Amino acid sequence: MKILLTVFVLLFSSSVVAEDISDFQIEGMSIGDSALDFFSETHININEEDYYKDKKFTPVRNVKLSFEYTNYDVVNFNYKTGDKKYIIYNISGKINYDNNIDECLIKMDEIINDLKQIFKNEKFYDKQTYSHKGDPTGKSKVTDVIFELKSGDVVVQCYDWSDEFDFIDNLSVSLDSREFFNWMSKGVY
Repeated sequence: MKILLTVFVLLFSSSVVAEDISDFQIEGMSIGDSALDFFSETHININEEDYYKDKKFTPVRNVKLSFEYTNYDVVNFNYKTGDKKYIIYNISGKINYDNNIDECLIKMDEIINDLKQIFKNEKFYDKQTYSHKGDPTGKSKVTDVIFELKSGDVVVQCYDWSDEFDFIDNLSVSLDSREFFNWMSKGVY
């Protein structure tokens, strides 16, 4: 059974047992799906980025469908570099909060409280704030919470970008396969 993760309302009951990260969806997409089911190969290739030192995964950013997303402003995902099936190992939905990190943090707390009801028996890492590794000035901050499932993680983050970057503050709800999360934890930037 697929469970839709939305930001405004989490559409499932507290009796749901979360067994596998691929049971959850962001805008209809799940870990293990082929991105080709949602986007053309050309569209994927146009939106690829190249900022990881380790090239095991390829990020695809700010991907837009031909129609508007229901809950997020943008969707990002990662697939294994060279995989012609474009299997999704990480997917995140983002909501922009242009220079309004306080509103982002309020929404983050709402989502965390909902997720705590779903993941009652899963490992939970308390909220922490730290400098973004991609900002050498240390002025850009990330606040996150991680829910650890056996097969992967659900990560909720608020990004507070410094004025030196041309990025919009945003809230991210991310589904990470265990393989992707462990790889990211090694410091791939």
